[in-house]
Amino acid sequence: MDVSRRGLLAATAAGGAALTATLARGASFGNPDLPPEGAVNVADPRALAIPGPHDASLAQQMPTFLDPPPTDVGSLPEFWASFNLAPRRIQNGGWGRQVTVSDFAISTEIAGVNMRLSAGGIRELHWHQQAEWAIMTYGHCRITVLDAKGRPYVADVAEGDLWYFPAGLPHSLQGLGPDGAEFVLAFDNGASSEFNTLPATDWIAHTPPDVLAKNFGVPAEAFKNIPLQDRWIFQGAVPGPLEEVRAAMAGTRGAPQYPFTFALSKSPKVADSHGGTLQIADSSNFTVSTTIAAGLVTIRPGALRTLHWHPNADEWQYYLKGTARMTVFNAGPSANTANFRPGDIGYVKKGLGHYIENTGDSDLVMIAVFRSSVYEEVSLADWLAHSPPEMVAATFNLDPETVAKFPRNNPAFMPE
Repeated sequence: MDVSRRGLLAATAAGGAALTATLARGASFGNPDLPPEGAVNVADPRALAIPGPHDASLAQQMPTFLDPPPTDVGSLPEFWASFNLAPRRIQNGGWGRQVTVSDFAISTEIAGVNMRLSAGGIRELHWHQQAEWAIMTYGHCRITVLDAKGRPYVADVAEGDLWYFPAGLPHSLQGLGPDGAEFVLAFDNGASSEFNTLPATDWIAHTPPDVLAKNFGVPAEAFKNIPLQDRWIFQGAVPGPLEEVRAAMAGTRGAPQYPFTFALSKSPKVADSHGGTLQIADSSNFTVSTTIAAGLVTIRPGALRTLHWHPNADEWQYYLKGTARMTVFNAGPSANTANFRPGDIGYVKKGLGHYIENTGDSDLVMIAVFRSSVYEEVSLADWLAHSPPEMVAATFNLDPETVAKFPRNNPAFMPE
């Protein structure tokens, strides 16, 4: 094919002009990638339509999936899940539903369970190979546990309270009046299942009767009516006063060294500003909780949980109230955004940058859980404010006067 030099130069010039225009557009503020990302770059609105089969009502629950910010790029493992979509196992006395690594591939360090007990409803005597952490989200519950030195503990917990049972310690849960309890459990292993625990009923049913007689010092015939399957959740009578139960459980070895419960919602605020509050429970103040650290986050309407990351553990999030959007950033670059509502779960791998923005007109409340003994975070603004100002200005093409205005007090929320 004969191509003249003049034609080649003309084609090259046209291509260069197009490339220059594309570069200028791609480099515009808030739209950094090539090819340019986002609906803002679509010339024909018909290209945004979804004419094929789809469920609009479901899709609209996640607007940032339909219309991601033009700063989103690449692909991250899905970091959104929801108890709202998890099937419930229902029995007389309550129900439970779970999201584990089997359902939520990214969640390798934490498995989550949402459970409801009616007034008198009992989560039967059992134990786990993993530690169990919980936050009460509704009502009142009585918890019992025996520590490794044979010291019993019983307490009543209410909304905003936590409990923690180290791996292997036997325990029980029971809903109190007037309307039982609802809570969220977190296990320090993403593969843990609430439906595959170690219940005392199963063990006794699968132990020879003569061994039971020797172990408990009563005739074997005494066990003729034991349940033949585990009971998991069942309806019982509403228990009596706490002090009566505590007296009935008491032994000669005294009380455990540390309590197994903690009033997180009443604890001091480690961050408190116009934008929100942060309350922390880890081994520094909830001493028994050696494998789980947590932060209770409240973000005011329109405010931002500032750009930050956690250097020591993955973050498992449970959204209690309000609406939010979160963008997670990874090397690559990859940056993806998702929306969150009550009952949803978020997950951010260790060291990945993220922010959380309140997108509603009421407070956003969420709990962040980490498989760690201590809570740690690093703030992007704080890091830049404590780096050489000239270096920061040169790196980001900023005016040094702008850098000097960066907040220097490690703000967890903006506005301060």
